[in-house]
Amino acid sequence: MPEKRAKLKLVREREAAGRTREIFDDLKRALGVPGIPLLYQAYAALPEFLDMHWRAFKPLLATGHFWQLADRLRGEAYTRTHNYFQIGDLCEPLSQMSFSSGAKHQLEEVIELFNYKDAPVLLIASAQLLAFDQAIAKDEQSLALPVEHPRFDEKPVLVDEEVATPMVKRTYEEIKRALGLPALNGDYKAFARWPDFLAEYWKALKPIVQSAAYREQQRALCESSETMAKDLAIRDVDFGFDALESNGFNGKQIEAIVRTTRILQNVFSGLVLNVAAAKIGFEGGTAKTATDREFAA
Repeated sequence: MPEKRAKLKLVREREAAGRTREIFDDLKRALGVPGIPLLYQAYAALPEFLDMHWRAFKPLLATGHFWQLADRLRGEAYTRTHNYFQIGDLCEPLSQMSFSSGAKHQLEEVIELFNYKDAPVLLIASAQLLAFDQAIAKDEQSLALPVEHPRFDEKPVLVDEEVATPMVKRTYEEIKRALGLPALNGDYKAFARWPDFLAEYWKALKPIVQSAAYREQQRALCESSETMAKDLAIRDVDFGFDALESNGFNGKQIEAIVRTTRILQNVFSGLVLNVAAAKIGFEGGTAKTATDREFAA
């Protein structure tokens, strides 16, 4: 069973000001995405920690090694999803719903955006958890690798819970309840621009996320991200308990930061698998992609 939902205090991008706004803008440039991941909206609720975190992690995102590991993590999630779960063709119902080719193209771009974005955020969460417990050594060799990753400039339309139709609101509630989410990720809000697709996608995903095999794959992906995090080079910033206390954080705040990071590591490990499922379904499902691989071989 998923963990009981925890409450998260978030700072939305439209609410950010001052140094938080500056960091949000930096983050979008560094990740190559048009929006702010949930992890950073949560960190922004404690702006002093967000600033401390970003001073350490901004240089990390400027290393090619980080992006190589994120690519590897994304590929592992796709492979695990494809090999362990049966995913149907999500494109066929779109044809029956008279989706235009333009709408299909827009939906494909949204899936690609989130399939790209979620893996590096999971890797960041795992690296931050590791940094709470131990210093991560700087590896000068990894800094020399070129930085190569896509850029997504067009911001997807997000259907917020307050303005969603009753049908979409019910789906949102089911997603949050089944996954134990403390807050709804932008991925699902972006899919809700096409309510019929969101319904078909959730119908396919719901039995998967309720299975024991899903929890096993989610845990395995977390462990992979933690192993990769040990191979990262992080700027010399001490995130140990004593160092955080000396920077003005009290015990309750430190506990909240660590708990939030752990919760969101779990959320993003599931999210990387879930968006991989959307990508596989949009490509025709596990049966078709397996056949395509056989022909390619």
